Amino acid sequence: MNFNYYVNIIKERLSASRAAHSLRVMETALDMARGRKVDRDRVCLAALLHDYAKDLPSEELLAIARRNRLLTCVAEEMQPDLLHGPVGAWLCRKDLLVDDREVLLAIHYHTTGRVNMSLLEIIIYLADLVEPGRRYKGVDELRNACASGLARGMLCAFDSTIRYVLDREFLLHPLTIEARNWLLASKPNLGE
Repeated sequence: MNFNYYVNIIKERLSASRAAHSLRVMETALDMARGRKVDRDRVCLAALLHDYAKDLPSEELLAIARRNRLLTCVAEEMQPDLLHGPVGAWLCRKDLLVDDREVLLAIHYHTTGRVNMSLLEIIIYLADLVEPGRRYKGVDELRNACASGLARGMLCAFDSTIRYVLDREFLLHPLTIEARNWLLASKPNLGE
C-alpha cells in the first residue's frame, strides 16, 4: 500500500481536523489489530479513508446516494450524515479505484454497524469512536470496554449510540439495532 498517497488524498480532501482524526483512527485501529488476524494494510486503508465523504454537504450526500441507489431507510434521508459511510465507500471505489471489498465494507458501515461485521469492520467502527482526540460523555467508559475486548466494546458502543440518538429524538438506524441484536445473539469469535 502506498501509505503517503492516501495520506495526501485525505489531507487534500478533508479539513485539517478531519484529516488529523483519520490519522488518529488509523493509529488506534492498528493498536486494536495488534495480535489479531487482520491485515494491517487493510486496517490502514480503511481507517484513512473511513471519512472520505464526511465533509460533503448533506444535499450532496443525498444526491449521490439517490443517484446510486445507496439509500436504505428513512433515517438516512432525514439524517444525511448517516450516508457519509456508504457514499464514502462508493466514492473510494469510483474516484480512488479501491476494489478491496473488505475495506469498502468497513468504510460503508463504520457509522451504523451491521450484522455479521468482519473483524476489520469492528476495528474501524470502534477506532473511530475511541481515538485519542475524541472528547464526549462516555468515551472513557467506551475505551475501558474496548480494553476488555472487542465484543464488550461493540456492545458498549451500540448502547451508547442508541442512547445518544434517543436523547436527541433522532431516528434510529435499523442496521444499528440489527447489529446489536446480532452481537448479543451470536456472540461472534473476535479472536480474544
